[in-house]
Amino acid sequence: MKSTTECYRKWLGLAAFSLLLLSPLLTEGCNPKADTSTTEADGQKAVDTLPDDFVVFCDRFHTDSAYQIEHIMFPLEGLPTSTGDGDTLITTRYFWQKADWKIHHRFTDPGHDFEQWYEVLNDRVIEHWILMKGTNLHMKRRFAKLEDGWYLIYYQGLRPTNRE
Repeated sequence: MKSTTECYRKWLGLAAFSLLLLSPLLTEGCNPKADTSTTEADGQKAVDTLPDDFVVFCDRFHTDSAYQIEHIMFPLEGLPTSTGDGDTLITTRYFWQKADWKIHHRFTDPGHDFEQWYEVLNDRVIEHWILMKGTNLHMKRRFAKLEDGWYLIYYQGLRPTNRE
């Protein structure tokens, strides 16, 4: 039969070990990401780690429809916007077609119902995420820097997903 002291030491050791295992998760949640920015007064996220040429590209991409079409790799791989009919899993590849493309304007959120951020995956690939607060609905766009500039290479419409 074990004494009370032995049981206490065992539980104390187990608690300390668990805390050591969980500490990276706890501290990661408290640290801001290097590629996530602070919110500007107009409710959009300002990103200070984006390359200057990408910022210029984004401005023109969202204001010049002809430029936008020229800088999308059609047929564009991605996922369609959810219809809400349980279409969370798609087993076949999906491609957006040029003829069906709806021009993307700069994302605005006057009701503050969304969060948005950019993730710089490397010096040639950047993802733009938009999350509807309180849900698991995400929209994701992936941009790549090719020989002659930045291009949209992937687009997932707003749909329930797990963040990759």
